[in-house]
Amino acid sequence: MTVGMPTFTDSVQEDRLLIVGEALGRDATWLESLRRQYPPWRVDTSPSYLSGIAELSRRPAKAVLASVDSGLVQLDNAVAGLREAGGPRTRLILCCPPELEPVARAALSNGADDYLLYPPEQNELDAAIGYPRMPPPPHAKLASAPAATMEEFVRLGESLASLSDQPSVLLEKLASLIHTALRARGAAVVVEGTTAVSGEVVRTPVLSAPLTGERGVIGQLTVTEAAEGPYSLSDAQKLTHYAAVISHILAAASRQRHWQRLSITDEGSGLPNRRYFRERLHRILPRAAAERFPVTVLLFDVDDFKSYNDQFGHDAGDEIIRHTGELFRRHCREQDIVARYGGDEFAVIFWDPDGPREAGSKPPLAALAVLERFTVALRAHQFPKLGPTGVGRLTISGGLSTYPWDGATTDALLTRADEALLAAKRAGKNRIFLVGDHEAPSPTSS
Repeated sequence: MTVGMPTFTDSVQEDRLLIVGEALGRDATWLESLRRQYPPWRVDTSPSYLSGIAELSRRPAKAVLASVDSGLVQLDNAVAGLREAGGPRTRLILCCPPELEPVARAALSNGADDYLLYPPEQNELDAAIGYPRMPPPPHAKLASAPAATMEEFVRLGESLASLSDQPSVLLEKLASLIHTALRARGAAVVVEGTTAVSGEVVRTPVLSAPLTGERGVIGQLTVTEAAEGPYSLSDAQKLTHYAAVISHILAAASRQRHWQRLSITDEGSGLPNRRYFRERLHRILPRAAAERFPVTVLLFDVDDFKSYNDQFGHDAGDEIIRHTGELFRRHCREQDIVARYGGDEFAVIFWDPDGPREAGSKPPLAALAVLERFTVALRAHQFPKLGPTGVGRLTISGGLSTYPWDGATTDALLTRADEALLAAKRAGKNRIFLVGDHEAPSPTSS
């Protein structure tokens, strides 16, 4: 213990909550709400840990709520100083934003009793500081949610309509909702490292509220100053209310994306399924028409696939499907789409949205280059369930059709590619045919 530092181990503690740190002390709306939440207690503030230590040395307190912020140096010593000044009977609670939770947790070893995320929920703060709040009588009326304007309902409806959109789009809608609801100059929604802003950039939050998920805090809502006048206690309550609503919206969006992924994913290969493939091709073709670029469709299957099932069992067949799909995806370009079309059949969209096509540029050279890389890899690939003879044993046959020469619609291109695939099979397998080929050289031959 530091020499000359008085403590209040044996003093009568005043019913007082001391707020330490500029980050907490400058939130006037939150401080006012604290005074209303704890009417029997005196709520005082100290702008720094040093002044907080001096204040505790003069007058004891039942509890101390100290802020943790990124600019604070030597937090361990500061926390230890507060503990020594307050004595063992003072509840010392740290309060931090979500991103500094590991720092606050580490400081517990220096005398802090607990930590809370800012702004803390009333029941959590009650428990942390030891405030004896009496439960409401059974007939007590629950507090209603703050009133919302018609514009807020519109923004909320837009957010709900974006559940299936990209996460960034949904966050932008939610930021707009908070911007409108709090009449702020700017609002931000931060979720697991992704930030969306509406209005001014939120550099120094005036109000904030945590967003929660199944694993705890996942982000926060923050707002700048109000566009007109200071925020009221009702505004702070509204932000807390919206934090709960938005937490539920984010959970619903996550569940919806999960089920969407399942609906478009083939379980056996992990690739997109037939439904997804057709939908993507249907979307790409109008763009190809407008921007004048070619689109090539490949249908291919594993030669004599049934014989592998019969000889080695269905586990071997499953392995062939899975490895073949993974191998082809690995040798494609980023924009190409590889899907399992059904059974042992795969489908691929090769497209190049890099500018207009040139006259007479029909040959799908990019597709043939990918096929060449794939077949070289296929010849060297080991299929463990096929035993020692598994390397180099598998071959494929396929058919290629290209927009706009071989068809202008999804059905037309797939029909022509299927016809070319059948022609490749009739020609002896282990080859790829273009539409109209009869004796095409085989890029799959060794």
